[in-house]
Amino acid sequence: MISTINFQEHPTNRNLKVFFYSNTDHAFHFEGLLNEHSIEFEKQVDLEGDQRIYYGIHITHFNEAKRLNYLTIGKFRKKFIPDLFFRLLIITISILVLGLAIAGALLSD
Repeated sequence: MISTINFQEHPTNRNLKVFFYSNTDHAFHFEGLLNEHSIEFEKQVDLEGDQRIYYGIHITHFNEAKRLNYLTIGKFRKKFIPDLFFRLLIITISILVLGLAIAGALLSD
């Protein structure tokens, strides 16, 4: 699984951190969380470039905004194994292998 960080230093203002989203659903959810937690922000939509939505957050609110960012990413993340059958199959095989390893360790004395 490849993880990308979606925040960086502001290019001209050292007092701001910039969060950016390519997906509008993610951006609007993050914006809602910022409003809900009374965190002031500056918003910019890049209409000419990559269509990203940028949020400038003052560094005093950075840790809280980073937490809200991770909540946003978590809300929209996809499951590692999306199919229930295969997920249960992997868990069953793992438990079976672990059980055999424990039994082998106990019986080898």
